[in-house]
Amino acid sequence: MEEHEPGRHYDLERLIFFSDGVFEIVITLLVIELRPPDQWDHTLGGLWQSEWYALLAYAISFLAVGVYWNHHRRLFRRVVRFHPGLVFFNLLLLGLVVLVPFGAQLILKGSLVLFLALLILIGLAQALLWSFAAFFGDAVDRSLSRNGRLGFLSLLGAPVIAGVLMLLTQEQIGPLWVALTVVALGVGRRILTHRLGLRS
Repeated sequence: MEEHEPGRHYDLERLIFFSDGVFEIVITLLVIELRPPDQWDHTLGGLWQSEWYALLAYAISFLAVGVYWNHHRRLFRRVVRFHPGLVFFNLLLLGLVVLVPFGAQLILKGSLVLFLALLILIGLAQALLWSFAAFFGDAVDRSLSRNGRLGFLSLLGAPVIAGVLMLLTQEQIGPLWVALTVVALGVGRRILTHRLGLRS
């Protein structure tokens, strides 16, 4: 089939719409576990004092999902042809993304390491999705150079590298450092995007 055949566009759009829906649901589920404490003096200070850790876990998870959704959005901007293999790798990615609300609960239970491991797996799955689309599935814009494809892969790999580094220094980190790292990754991504000349 030619790349402009309607069926190709239909399958690709269905894949993107489905993925966006999953990300939307996941980011909504993150707030469900947030509840006012039983013993609360109905002041903002009292709420923060008793729930700051839960709110921080929510913020970290929200930022992580937001970063990965943005990567997913940018990835599929470059995908112009549908390939059945995209479904497999995309479902693998989404199967890990839907675990983020569970990962947020792991933070509350003190298992930050397991949450970081989940973020690393999501990053690896996203890198696999791009690698298949760009190098094996012939699904991306053919005008995108090999260096451009590798450059985008390096952007997708940044969260994986950061997660591994945090795991290696797990005794020195806490949830606040994870949140700051996610923000730093966002800033670093913008700088690297500008240097490589990649579109947002």
